[in-house]
Amino acid sequence: MAIHIFNYSNRTLMKKYIYSVIIFACASFFSCEDILDRSSPGKIDSGSMWSSENLAEQGVNGMYQALRMPVWSGSLVGANTNLGYYAWEAFGMTGQTNKSAYGLFSDGNAGNTQFSSVWKWCFTGINRANDAINGLPNTPMDEAKKEQWMAEAKTLRAFFYMRLVELYGRGIGVPLYDEVVTSSTATKGQSSEAEVWDSIIQSLTDAIDTPNFPNNTIGKSGRVSKGVAYALRGKAYLMRSMSLNENHYALAVADFEKVEAMGYSLFGNYADMFKVSNEGNSEMLMVVQNIALQAWADASNLEPQYGSSVQKYCAPYQAGSKDSRGCWNDIQISPAAVDYFEVLVDDSTVKPFNWNDFIPGYNETGYADRMVYFLRNTKNSAGVDLHANITREVNLKLGAISSANSAKYLPSGNEERIKTVYANRDPRLAASIVTPYSSFVGVNSGSTGVDEYIYRWPALGMIYFDGANAESTLVPGMKSTLTSNNSSVLIYMFRKFVTEGLELDYRNTSPVDEPILRFADVLLMKAEALVELNKLSDAKSAVAQVRSRVGMPTMDKYFASQSDARNYVRDERRREFVGEGVNFFDEMRWKTIKETKFEYASRTALQVTGASAVGPTYVWRDSWYTWPVPKEEAEKNSNLKRTPGWTY
Repeated sequence: MAIHIFNYSNRTLMKKYIYSVIIFACASFFSCEDILDRSSPGKIDSGSMWSSENLAEQGVNGMYQALRMPVWSGSLVGANTNLGYYAWEAFGMTGQTNKSAYGLFSDGNAGNTQFSSVWKWCFTGINRANDAINGLPNTPMDEAKKEQWMAEAKTLRAFFYMRLVELYGRGIGVPLYDEVVTSSTATKGQSSEAEVWDSIIQSLTDAIDTPNFPNNTIGKSGRVSKGVAYALRGKAYLMRSMSLNENHYALAVADFEKVEAMGYSLFGNYADMFKVSNEGNSEMLMVVQNIALQAWADASNLEPQYGSSVQKYCAPYQAGSKDSRGCWNDIQISPAAVDYFEVLVDDSTVKPFNWNDFIPGYNETGYADRMVYFLRNTKNSAGVDLHANITREVNLKLGAISSANSAKYLPSGNEERIKTVYANRDPRLAASIVTPYSSFVGVNSGSTGVDEYIYRWPALGMIYFDGANAESTLVPGMKSTLTSNNSSVLIYMFRKFVTEGLELDYRNTSPVDEPILRFADVLLMKAEALVELNKLSDAKSAVAQVRSRVGMPTMDKYFASQSDARNYVRDERRREFVGEGVNFFDEMRWKTIKETKFEYASRTALQVTGASAVGPTYVWRDSWYTWPVPKEEAEKNSNLKRTPGWTY
């Protein structure tokens, strides 16, 4: 449904509350105006916020609003705005961007806006949660509801601190605040990382021990629950164990098992799980709830205050909405991610994907010359040219590679050969990613009609199916070609979260919810902890639950040793959560991102084909694993230690 919730009894609109009032005290982290000005119309100061149940509900809703749009676009997309959780993909090995996003890490500059933006985002959430925790005890209201809201605030504070410590606190910790701070009182230095984990775990324990905290909120509201608190505490034990070389894995497993006892479970259909019609399902523990722009909203302001911008920045070019077309797909799926999706041999057997199994000699072919395998057909099955324009574009590509490799082109069967590469693979591949020569229902040039496109390459330009040079116009019976917003390159694009045809009213405010934490994540984190405990059979069972949903068998041989099992669980996470902004944080805590993103030039090529530029040059720095305390914060607060390895 397009209208979302934070109401206890039904899924009704929360937006009227969270976007009509600015709530909390402002600290130096936020770089915003003083919102405690009582004379400003439409603003409620922190003291008044907790004076009645109705106002307190707005304050609690404001905590959830703080979850929105964690990533500053910076150089990720061609606009200056905040983006959703999907934008984390650009930093991990499963994603990439055609912008220059990676310089902020390789140049070692602590003053980059990305670092200060995420820092402020985390502390905004912490400050709002602290305001609720300190203000609610004095609110005249029903005690049971008050207890629930307090538990929610502690759970959300723990979430924001977890994100803060896993980015900025590894090895050095972050400042701990349990009160609302302003620019003059935000003066603490870092508490140790262990102290921060202690605080996170205590907040979640307090929430879990609250009698009036519901076990789950499945189908009723988007609020956090006791099940979420158990999941986050289990994750805290897991991350703490990895970061500090401690062993809390048994505690993590126990908490993850509690999540299922709270009523959460896997949703039946993987692809359908990410549709608006299935929001509030049993798998979604924690989400950002989105709504499409409504008639009562300011129609001149299409920034994504209400909905997700994933359609605009990740969908194919010929996707769109009723109000607009021409999507940017600046954030993409990496070729490395696609290669992780296994081949289904039969009902009981899978094998790793290997290009040479489908196209002998592919791996030995130079990156630029590999384009030959991706070129579209120029002839039909009878050997007749489809159209002179198509032949011309293909011949231009063939002329750019060696004659020995151009001879591998099959004029009437090249498309059929490359399609075999994506057939009989893990079904999550087709559900998550637009691959070459797959189909997509897109819009026309006026966003008034829809038709099926085929993702071919090279394209004759970024043409809609009603355009003069569309293949559907040039060649009778041929579907038009889908493209990226740079039709000269072939990339892997998002299918997950993206809507087709005219499902969407506004391109920049998609109502599709963004998952932050779902039950599959809990199962695979449980498997991780079990591997570290060397309980490999139990780890296999947890992984098998996730894989069985999509019909992929889980073979014993991948759990024959602790090392094999550890690698397999990690690979499974790379498959399950592609496009969701999870992988970057996984690679960071595993400390594998140097190998998975920086050291494999063949896997970090910007294009599927490697036909032109191979993308940004990734310069590894050992400081990557701990983001810097932002330069502006270190300058304002002399008690903050500057992060080693970064330039201030």
